[in-house]
Amino acid sequence: MNLIIQIESIAISFLFGILFSLLYNLFYHFLYTKFIVINIITNLFFSLIMFGMFFLFLYNINGGVIHLYFLFSLFLAFYLYCKVFVKLRIKWFKRG
Repeated sequence: MNLIIQIESIAISFLFGILFSLLYNLFYHFLYTKFIVINIITNLFFSLIMFGMFFLFLYNINGGVIHLYFLFSLFLAFYLYCKVFVKLRIKWFKRG
């Protein structure tokens, strides 16, 4: 795998981590209910769909080669977006 494909894969992993976090925060109220069994099933289903899409994107870009730093980039973007989103949400609710 050449350098350009690796950079594209890392960028897609990072962007997909942001998308994953955004969708997770948007669908938070739909994913969580009072019943723990339904919470587990919906979270599992949501995660399987999102990671399935992630691996399909990687398959189209680099032939399905998955390196540890792709997953690190994905989780780093998810973590950073959650931290920024929470801070922005707190500031927005304090204004309103």
